[in-house]
Amino acid sequence: MNEQTTVITWPPTPVADTTGVPSFLRTSQSQSQFAALDQTQETTSVSYSDASSIARFPHFQISLHKVSSLASLYRENIARGRKVNVLLATLEVEGPDTVRVKKGLDAGKEVSVLRMILGDEDGSVCKLTAWRDVADAWGALGVKRGDIIYLENLAPMREPGSSITLTASPYNKPTAEICFRTMPYTREDNRLRPDLRLGKSDAAVKKVAALAQWFEQMAGLVG
Repeated sequence: MNEQTTVITWPPTPVADTTGVPSFLRTSQSQSQFAALDQTQETTSVSYSDASSIARFPHFQISLHKVSSLASLYRENIARGRKVNVLLATLEVEGPDTVRVKKGLDAGKEVSVLRMILGDEDGSVCKLTAWRDVADAWGALGVKRGDIIYLENLAPMREPGSSITLTASPYNKPTAEICFRTMPYTREDNRLRPDLRLGKSDAAVKKVAALAQWFEQMAGLVG
């Protein structure tokens, strides 16, 4: 009996022409694999369970050496003009909304603003405010409560006696990536749920898994 073997290949991710247009989103390799698999399944007869295990392998291009913990930010005096990268769980999302600028050169203009409350497994919490095109881009990304997100090039600030506020301004070219969705709503959300058990040897995967587990316990999603 001749055995037939189905070979699964992933086409290269197309590169969009973004000349002169800043991108505030970070490409997720885990999501790219799942999206490519969806296209492959339309033209090949392949077991969904077998292919799913391949596509759901977590792959995060995150260097934890460049990630600041909230605890470290709370301990230090934050220098003016500093930019940080963070890997955190999303506790609340509000917006994007439209507000009118009251001061400065853009006084009177309406701009978009997106607000979030973020936290980590140590129990630290901070606020995030994204402005203008960043708010629109991250709003379109569809960040939801429970998402584990990686953010780059944020401006941290802390007033005495208050919580840390992270600002995402277009001038700093911040980027966002949803690493894991703890509360899926649709089948498409599966591409945001790589199997974190498959990458335990990777430090970034372990960190994402720890944040996801913390949020699930805090939100009462697990017993």
